[in-house]
Amino acid sequence: MDCQDLRKLLEETDNRFSVFASRQILNQYDLNVTEFIDLINDFLSDAEKANLLSMPHFQQLGPNIKVGIIKLISDEGILLQTLNEDGAMVGIPSYYIIDIIKNMSDASKTQLLYNQEFIKKYEIAAYEIMKIIKSLSDSEKAQILTNDDLIKNKLQLADWQIINLAKELSGEDSKRDILKKYHFEKYLMVELITTFSDKSKLEILLEDKNFDRNDKINILKSLNVDALSEFIKNNKEFCEKNNIRPYQIVRLLKPEQQLSFVADLENMGLSLIEKREVLVVLKPETKQNVDSTNFPIEYKTALSMQTTEIGNIIIDLERKLEDYQGLDNLINVNPEKFTNDQRMKFMQLCDICPNLRITNILDKNVEFTSTSKEYKEAEEWISSLIGSLNPEYSDAQKIAVIDNAIGKKISYSPTFDTEVFDVTGNRALWKIISSGYGVCNGIANVEKYILDKIGIESEIVSSGTHSFLKIKNIELPLANGETVKGNTILDPTWNLSNHRFGGRPNNFCISYEEARKNDIDANGKDHFCHKNDSSLEDTTISLDEQSLRNLFMSVGLADKEGNFPIKDLLDKSESIHQRYVNQPDVNIRQQFLLLSQVCPEFANCQNSSMSILSNVLLNNENFKFNKCVVNRVYKKEDSNKEPILYVYINSNELGEKFYYADENKGQFIELPQEEFTKQFECYEGDLEKTNGIRPWETIEEQKQEIDLSKSSGKIVAKEGEER
Repeated sequence: MDCQDLRKLLEETDNRFSVFASRQILNQYDLNVTEFIDLINDFLSDAEKANLLSMPHFQQLGPNIKVGIIKLISDEGILLQTLNEDGAMVGIPSYYIIDIIKNMSDASKTQLLYNQEFIKKYEIAAYEIMKIIKSLSDSEKAQILTNDDLIKNKLQLADWQIINLAKELSGEDSKRDILKKYHFEKYLMVELITTFSDKSKLEILLEDKNFDRNDKINILKSLNVDALSEFIKNNKEFCEKNNIRPYQIVRLLKPEQQLSFVADLENMGLSLIEKREVLVVLKPETKQNVDSTNFPIEYKTALSMQTTEIGNIIIDLERKLEDYQGLDNLINVNPEKFTNDQRMKFMQLCDICPNLRITNILDKNVEFTSTSKEYKEAEEWISSLIGSLNPEYSDAQKIAVIDNAIGKKISYSPTFDTEVFDVTGNRALWKIISSGYGVCNGIANVEKYILDKIGIESEIVSSGTHSFLKIKNIELPLANGETVKGNTILDPTWNLSNHRFGGRPNNFCISYEEARKNDIDANGKDHFCHKNDSSLEDTTISLDEQSLRNLFMSVGLADKEGNFPIKDLLDKSESIHQRYVNQPDVNIRQQFLLLSQVCPEFANCQNSSMSILSNVLLNNENFKFNKCVVNRVYKKEDSNKEPILYVYINSNELGEKFYYADENKGQFIELPQEEFTKQFECYEGDLEKTNGIRPWETIEEQKQEIDLSKSSGKIVAKEGEER
């Protein structure tokens, strides 16, 4: 029997519900889903339709059939009751439930949104709640969204979800109420504001002082082109104050908007450079449609320039470099792989565009920026260094000269691990050389860059806390006249202090095994600074001590006996100790004087100076210090908190003594404790290490040593001895 037979039965019986309630009767008929649903709709009331879903054989039906029946219920009171019946809703996924709710009245939707038990029972997700709210009328939607307790605490919608819902509101007053109600991040506020009228956008833009430059640009780009043109024309002071240039907005516009903007370009009172910047950043499809027939040559050259997706000019060093004049803001170049010819031309471009940005890539494609001045200074230094290399030198000899020169030129950042540490500047390749300050991965990159230029293969290796170089396929001379070839480790950062004072570099061409030994401090603690088995297991060759001395002797960095220049410093220091054994105050001053004579720049290479003071000059049995602290502070009046080297000494003979390195005078100045603490303060990072107590106030004896990324290179104190 088919659908027509069942329809006839239903028409002839008074108790139609009993027919559907009987599985035996229904099983006698061959029906498809559509026919079945139609019969239920034609012959049962809303209450009977709801009651069907309590029948076991109906509860076993597939969710699509059950949902089809539920959708037949027109009485929302009965429908709400059905949606709350566990038996009726068993096996129905939440997305079906949302589909049902979306077709209900606003009153019913609101009732369900407030029903926390309902939301939790059916595990209705935030994105499904958004669908319900989106289906509300504008007024109901606004009312729901301004109930922050419901939205945030009960429905647990994220801020971005609230913003997406608010953007659909038609009334600006409602949107403003929502902005006042919640504490959105600025970029989310901007998303909503861009849906306002142009007049409202500009009112908010000119009144609110909390938006950053990018926020303001994003609001401006959402304006109608005519309104944008008018704003730029009449609000030059605003744009200058906020460092907003027209091209930064125009590059974000759609091609048709860009065309409209260019059509009005001559009427906005822009400078020639500003107009050229705008023309440069136009999208390729816009440039194709610009009528440049009557354009001056300056406009045409701007239009001819290609740019990256973010609007930076793709520099062509073969074209007339003067074409780029004035376009500094749009030039961001990475010259790491430039040939010598390209480098020379780029130097010329740096003169033409002195404010262009120069970047190097480090740490998983992170960019670090140097200025053109820093680039030129660094490249001139590198050229001079490479030019000083004897063409007859072996690769090992060249590395020795280069590593030593880097140690003489660069010091580990004195602000490392402080609140004013320059994270980017100390990793910017050319800035490091120009400023003389860097950190381990930046310093390693400097040496790698120079080695690349002379054809020596190396790679930067990281242990997670420290970075250094793996030198590949290098041939090293041994003291017995033989040579070994393979991979070795060079740690330019841990060699800095040694090279600065002419000491033996203890981390020069060593094996992985030796490098790991250097990771273990005097107390037996392993700092794992060079731990990287996968990258370093093949770094097996190293220079023994005599081979190292011979190598540095061969390039004039050690004397004919293989002694490093630090021996003279050590001898002079020891002589002073002996001469003034009973005059500790004079001894200290003479040690300071010796430091300034050997290293006139000692006040500016703080970390290296800290190392030589702690480990050598003030580390002598003649000094019977209760405490000696060598560290850094800053002047309280200095908003930049520039680091200043200081020494604190406490002894029975001298009492408490404070000295600070005066850069201008090139000497240590003694101050009474009261005056020192009045002028100087410790960095937060240093205070954290001593539980908020200034180092000179701690109880235990303390000889502060330089921290070179969790450990330090050792200064050679005596020939063949380290301390």
